[in-house]
Amino acid sequence: MPNAESNEPTQIMLDNEHYRIMLLSGDASILSSLEKFFVGTKLTVVSVANENEVIPLLNSEKFDVIISEVCTNAAKSLCLRQRIREGGYEMPLLFLVPQHCWSNMDLLCQIVEDPYSYYFPENADSRFLSAKLKQVINANRSKEMLNYTKSKLERNLMLASHLQQAMLPPWVYFNKSYEFSSFYCPFSQVSGDLFEWIPLDDDRVLFIFGDVSGHGTHSALAMTAVQSFLKQMIFLDKEKAQKPYLVAREINEFFCHHLQNIVYMSTLIAYFDFKNNYLCYQNAGYMDLVCVDAITGQIDNINPQNKGSLPLGMVKDVQYTEDDNVEYHFLDSSVFLFFSDGLMDLAKDKAGESFMDMNVCMNLVSKLVMEAQKEEKTIAIPFRCHHSLEELGYQCPQDDLSMVIIRKPLNLEKEYVFSSHVPADKKAVDAICEKAYGFVMSYYEDEELSVNTELLLEEYLINVIMHGLNEYEKLHEYIAIKLCAYDDRLKLIIWDHGKEWNGLIMQQQTADETLDRLNEELMASGRGLPIIGKIASFSSRQRYSGLNESIFCIPRKERKGGE
Repeated sequence: MPNAESNEPTQIMLDNEHYRIMLLSGDASILSSLEKFFVGTKLTVVSVANENEVIPLLNSEKFDVIISEVCTNAAKSLCLRQRIREGGYEMPLLFLVPQHCWSNMDLLCQIVEDPYSYYFPENADSRFLSAKLKQVINANRSKEMLNYTKSKLERNLMLASHLQQAMLPPWVYFNKSYEFSSFYCPFSQVSGDLFEWIPLDDDRVLFIFGDVSGHGTHSALAMTAVQSFLKQMIFLDKEKAQKPYLVAREINEFFCHHLQNIVYMSTLIAYFDFKNNYLCYQNAGYMDLVCVDAITGQIDNINPQNKGSLPLGMVKDVQYTEDDNVEYHFLDSSVFLFFSDGLMDLAKDKAGESFMDMNVCMNLVSKLVMEAQKEEKTIAIPFRCHHSLEELGYQCPQDDLSMVIIRKPLNLEKEYVFSSHVPADKKAVDAICEKAYGFVMSYYEDEELSVNTELLLEEYLINVIMHGLNEYEKLHEYIAIKLCAYDDRLKLIIWDHGKEWNGLIMQQQTADETLDRLNEELMASGRGLPIIGKIASFSSRQRYSGLNESIFCIPRKERKGGE
């Protein structure tokens, strides 16, 4: 036991004397000796004779260190340590090891297997115990400070991630001239990938895609600065947005003036005129865009001359000219895919030694586009593409990854498709359900079908908002819907980023039974999902890389007398 009976007073000099120490021993003489060692100090000492008291004490009080003897039953001491760790407590344990146990290397190795366990001789001089105690406590406080700093940094990064994603365009957008959806996956919490959407009017739009050099906070800050600059620039001069080379010049000047020698940005600046099926873009060191014909699946080479220029901010005096622009007249069936080089950096192993073959990806994109054309599910292509690549084994990203799909709406000259995106808000849901009712009535002139569609859509959307999204997601999330009218049925497709639900939709028979029971119990809540199951003749739900795709078929009832 420590020798506290010394001519010199015990000197325990710690950086902070407001420490709490637990002394644990079933031997009254050892416990008494330990208590004497701390007499005269300002340390708070709690003595425990029974190990069963340890966990309840830890649950109610905070301790900086536990000093425990290792008696002849060493396994008992190690078992207690395991219980302490399983309870989530990481305070250091200082074991007093009897002299006869110092030759037991198995015991000493078991003690130091735990990163926060230490040992010293039971009969050590008090000065040794004092020095060891100071070392252990100060090391633990340094660890706690490091963990606090790390936790604070992680919270700040999470806030930065939320702010950054709040500045992005909505992940899905529909209007009468075009639609797009985006998949955005930072390598860490923040990303250096840029995606900006600047509508000029209903038919014309500027898309800007960028990849700031490097990773992490500095590239994310640079990306955010560029976003703010772009919006201000286009606000002041919308005509400039029709000339991608002029936009490239402005961004290059911004980088060279404000971010020179810090970062640069590979960029693709694309101006679309969907009324005239015209595309003009400038590629400054970015991945070239992909154009797929949704009817044939053919991938068109829209830049056969490999036009392009240097990344923005790399060279101050470089000239971005009109001759560098790529011009292309596309078809109504053309589907455009933009992706960052993070797609090429997907690998099958963490070391990044088995990268994805782009031919595999392009074949997959072509297949997905043709399938989506037939089923009105183009919106999910970026998510389905990423999901399919993961299923092929490419599950180890090496960089930020973003993908965006853009196209003109299908069935442009027909009026049997209704598409919209709706914020995760109950008032917005009411408004979109009213529009859905009006769409169904205008096509079918069927009151019952219109009411059923409105009811199913409202019940489902409210369930997503109430049970599938957290409070932050409700502020920023959009839900996409598409109604497709056929002669004998109505198909409803809903895409959302809510949580994954298994067994969400009930079959009609089960739904009838559940509704009867709930009605008998006069319950107002809990009836939404049975209502959906009763209305829909068919339902399915798939999840692709965080996106839920739910499909419902609502049948038309036959009219009596040929009505």
